[in-house]
Amino acid sequence: MKDERAEVFRDRILNGPIVKTLLWLAYPIILANLVNLSYNLVDAFWLGKLGKAAFGAPTVCWPLIMLFYSVGMGYARAGIALISQYYGAGDKRLTEKSAGNLFSSIAIVALLLSLLGYTLAPEALKLMSVPSDIYPLAVSYIRVIFLGIPLSFLGFAFNTIASALGDTKTPSRLNIISVLFNIVLDPILIFGLFGFPKMGVIGAALATVVSRSLVSFVGGYLLFKGFRGIKIGLKDLKIEGWWLKKVISIGTPLTIQQSSNSLGFTIMMSLVSRYGTTIVAAYGVVIRLINILEAFTWGINRATSIMVGQNIGAERYDRARAIANMSNILIAGSLTLGSIFIYGFREQLIAVFINKPDVIVEGSKLIQILAISIPFFGLFFTTGAIASGSGHTKIFALLSIIRLWVLRIGLSIILSFILGLGPEGLWIAMSISNICIGIASFLWLKRGTWLKRVIEVHSPMGG
Repeated sequence: MKDERAEVFRDRILNGPIVKTLLWLAYPIILANLVNLSYNLVDAFWLGKLGKAAFGAPTVCWPLIMLFYSVGMGYARAGIALISQYYGAGDKRLTEKSAGNLFSSIAIVALLLSLLGYTLAPEALKLMSVPSDIYPLAVSYIRVIFLGIPLSFLGFAFNTIASALGDTKTPSRLNIISVLFNIVLDPILIFGLFGFPKMGVIGAALATVVSRSLVSFVGGYLLFKGFRGIKIGLKDLKIEGWWLKKVISIGTPLTIQQSSNSLGFTIMMSLVSRYGTTIVAAYGVVIRLINILEAFTWGINRATSIMVGQNIGAERYDRARAIANMSNILIAGSLTLGSIFIYGFREQLIAVFINKPDVIVEGSKLIQILAISIPFFGLFFTTGAIASGSGHTKIFALLSIIRLWVLRIGLSIILSFILGLGPEGLWIAMSISNICIGIASFLWLKRGTWLKRVIEVHSPMGG
């Protein structure tokens, strides 16, 4: 039986006005992302009250956490390409099979990463040269997060499947509820309110894990009950060779790219850590401000992946190209305005998180150097969204590796340590890497080699 609402979603993505449809798909994601940022922002706000060391613990941990997350996320993004293209082509059977296989594989990967991360995290943080006052807090924080990876990853799987079908509202609503729960739970567990023990950074991590589990439980229930015209059955959970081969082909470049990125950011964090707790805190505040700024682009990029994937699946290549062009315009424009804003109010914005003069001075220097490159950074991530939706991921993975390992880390070492520019050398390298790779990404999109579908269609929708 067809889901009429799902058919309306599909028709709108394939035939509706591009800008209006992009924004229609993006706005729930944007809203959810703005709220979702509170996972880190609320942690940062409350932990900042405990001092620079407590504030720095999540900052030094998240690059390492994302290194482990990147494995699951890379293959989840491959799932977007397959599910959206099969759905756009009208093949219900393979849409359901792809969704079920994705759910099973993500669960298996999550269990392995949880065990590995929990075991290796303490030594990894030592290798990152984490300041001694931050290190024990960071170990406590990261181990709780790693224990919660299975719950978090199943939520990611649901978000991926729902979005690929063109429904961005349901996962966004679930994420908003989850985040609101986190906002309430955070101070209770950090400071020990209402009879709970005072847990500090462990409480912040536990609040994040518990609140994210809500998306996994509700999302799993919806997928097995029947959701937007598809229903995952037990037979769909059996991972099949043809699906695995496609996901490995599409997802491996993305996983290499994301793992390489995360490892690179872990190394960048180790370079930042060498300059002490104040620089770590300043870097952490500015990264959070940029994440807020990019909440709009994340929504547009997810909408772009969905629209590009379904239109390529339906072999509507001219429309897919037009979607890519419009996405670039929207993102470059919004990030330019946002960069001007954070540049103009940089000191006030930093003080919201940590009102320490030394942190404000160092954070302001970073924003002054980095602001001009942020729109180019946006173009790079638009390219990633298009690569994910089209399934043509190899060139984007290569560009990403060059950006981080050659331009950012390489230049950071030269400017900061060899030429002796200190922390400013790190910030300059970040800015140069964003500008160069943004231009290169734009040129790849213009070539149009991604305008070809990666699926074979076997059955009509409803069959």
